[in-house]
Amino acid sequence: MGDMNDDFKFLDDMKKERHTQWHAENLRIIAESKIPCTAKSEVVLFRESGKPKVDFYPSTGRWKVGNQIYSGGAQSFLNWYNKQ
Repeated sequence: MGDMNDDFKFLDDMKKERHTQWHAENLRIIAESKIPCTAKSEVVLFRESGKPKVDFYPSTGRWKVGNQIYSGGAQSFLNWYNKQ
């Protein structure tokens, strides 16, 4: 039974590392875009006048507009946001 625990712990650690990498990469892409935003602990808030209010989650690459959730990473988000 200990072997299964080790396997699950290894997979969990890999998932955490992958999300940490996504978080850093997505934040870099967002910062380079120069779009005004506010970074909180686990979310980046976009509140430009004339644009929808959007919450972007860098560790998953998802963003939320109202009750709708989209995914695809920072570049997909920026492509979507610039069309709004």
